[in-house]
Amino acid sequence: MRAHTAPSGKPGVLRFGAVLACVAALLAAPVLAEDAPASTLQAQRATYQARFLLGVEALHAGNPMRAAAIFEPLLAETGSPRVKLELARALYLMQDYARAEQLFREVLARPDLPWRVGENIRVYLDEIDMATGFVKFSVGVVSDSNPRNFTNSREVMIGGQTLTVVPPEDNRQVTGARLSLRGYRPLDEKRQTTAFFTAAYSDFPGSTFDRLSGDVGLSQAVPGLPWLKAKAGFEGARLDGHTLYRFPYVGALAAMAPSDGYRLLGELKLGRLQVPQMPHLDSSNLFLVGKLNYPPALGLVFSNEATLERAEASEAAYSYRGGSLGGTVVWPSGTLDMRFTLYGSAGVRRYDGVDPLFGDRRQDTRFTASLDLLRPSLRIRGYRPQIGVIYERTDSTLDFFSFSKLGLRFQLES
Repeated sequence: MRAHTAPSGKPGVLRFGAVLACVAALLAAPVLAEDAPASTLQAQRATYQARFLLGVEALHAGNPMRAAAIFEPLLAETGSPRVKLELARALYLMQDYARAEQLFREVLARPDLPWRVGENIRVYLDEIDMATGFVKFSVGVVSDSNPRNFTNSREVMIGGQTLTVVPPEDNRQVTGARLSLRGYRPLDEKRQTTAFFTAAYSDFPGSTFDRLSGDVGLSQAVPGLPWLKAKAGFEGARLDGHTLYRFPYVGALAAMAPSDGYRLLGELKLGRLQVPQMPHLDSSNLFLVGKLNYPPALGLVFSNEATLERAEASEAAYSYRGGSLGGTVVWPSGTLDMRFTLYGSAGVRRYDGVDPLFGDRRQDTRFTASLDLLRPSLRIRGYRPQIGVIYERTDSTLDFFSFSKLGLRFQLES
């Protein structure tokens, strides 16, 4: 679930939009001139430029209604994408989300759009989704080289003795179909209470590795703190028709208003993990996640995330604490009409006590790396195709828990 607040017309949002306004202001004169009729080109240039800058000034002054009154007739006269962009931003601040989204998407579809402007528009579109609600569906094909997360080691130490490990016969690469659905919907006019859900189902040959997972809940805005929401929900998963885990939880979401292209997001989650088939793993869990998005630079978009976790089980051997650091780099290539997303993370999980079976204390170091490719202009029957690869590795002080795996994925998303 993404941690966002509903859009507002506060100064932080206005500062975030300054990048769009600056680009538009710097380039408005030639663009407006090109779009004007040739016979009146010189006469109209100064007038169009002056009206455009008046609209930008009104936006910066926190008066989107006046800005829209200036931009709408100017757009009808010129058809300029620069004017369309600023009109969309004014409508967004007026919470006229339907018209704003339409104009944003029209500008985003232009093949000559500067990549920096495109990235900022996508942030506005995400905020519109969170304000009005959305339901998105995807279908695809996935593969997993190690579906049981089985150890890479062929010898492990148990009770002071070295034993040979024989991999299960069914632990080989599998390929199957994956369906997913996610949505977010405000439940009242002021968007103070919202419902969210995600669900995913992976279907592999046979039923051994078929998996169903989901997360559903409600969030409530905290009075006087528009950047903070309380939430409650329920996560769960089933594997091969059996309950894998249940996790009812409460928590909080924090989303600071964008400022100068920066955006800080945070989530706190506290719940009780229940593992019916292995009750010794039942635990009280605390998760803390923070994410910082940076303004585009050097032709790239950056973000970082950090997580902290704590689990308290009935036995110290199964209680742990840990954390991870990760980062995402997005390269939107206008020349190739491709969007490359590279993600990497590293984390550590330390257990509190000695494992009673293996006779040693467990510590896992986890690594994840993924690459996804998307062609923004390509649609297949209205769905956007995306392909990716992900590599995961866990190195443990107890060899039995060390493993690696490679996954491939192709999906079509609405």
